[in-house]
Amino acid sequence: MMELLSLDDFKDTKIDPNWGPFDYLLHVLHVDQQKLQKSHNAPPPPQTLCKQDHTGFKLRSKFKNSVGLKRKRNLKAVEEEDDGDGDRVAPKLKPKRSKKQEKSVCPIPPPDLPPRFRQLIVEEMGGRGLVLVIQKTIFFSDINPTASRFSIPFSQVKTHDFLNEAEAKELDDKNSMQVWLLDPSMRGTSITLNKWVMGSSSLYVLTNTWNPVVKNNQLKKGDMVQLWSFRVNSLLCFALVKL
Repeated sequence: MMELLSLDDFKDTKIDPNWGPFDYLLHVLHVDQQKLQKSHNAPPPPQTLCKQDHTGFKLRSKFKNSVGLKRKRNLKAVEEEDDGDGDRVAPKLKPKRSKKQEKSVCPIPPPDLPPRFRQLIVEEMGGRGLVLVIQKTIFFSDINPTASRFSIPFSQVKTHDFLNEAEAKELDDKNSMQVWLLDPSMRGTSITLNKWVMGSSSLYVLTNTWNPVVKNNQLKKGDMVQLWSFRVNSLLCFALVKL
C-alpha cells in the first residue's frame, strides 16, 4: 500500500536558496523514491541537482524504475533546449506549409504539333492559325462502324475559337459543314462536321467518312489522339494526331 510523505521524510533536506519551483518538485520525487526503496530494503537511487540560473536550469537524475526513466526522457528534452551557456533557447518550430506548397509543382509545357505535321501544314500547305481543339482517349463509340463518327464533347474542348462567327451560327442552326481532315498517316480526306445537342450535353462530331479513317490508321479503343484545327485560305481544316 502506498504511503503518503510527511514532514519527517524531509528532516534531512538541505534547502538550496537558488532552487526554483521545479527543483522542489524534483526533490519531493526523490524523497518519495527513497521512501519507496527503503520499504523494499533497496538502496536509494542516485541523484544530482544543479543550481538554477536566472533563466533556466540544468538537471540530471537516474531512477531505476519506469517513473524515473520517464522523468529522464523529459529532462533530456529540457536540456536540449539549453544552449550550454545558461541561456534558454526556444524550441524550433517547423513552419506550416499549405497543401498547395506540399504538392510538387511541375509546370506542364503547352502541347505542340509534331514537327512532321507542322512542316506539312505550315510549310507545304501554307496553313495558319493552329489551334488544339481536343486531346482525348478513343472510346468504343469512336470506332464503332455502325456509328461512324468521332465525338468532340464540349466538356473536353480546349477552345471553341477554331470556329468563326459564321461557322458557329451554321452549326447552331443544325446545318452540317464539309471540312478537310489530315489523318494520322498524313492523308487528306473530306469529312462532315456537325454539332449535336443531347439533353444537357453538346458535342461536335466528325462523321460520314470517319470509318475509313479508323481502318486506314488502325485506331483502337484506348488510343490517345489530338485534334488540331488550322486554315488554308480561310478554309477550315483539321489534323488528327495519334500520340
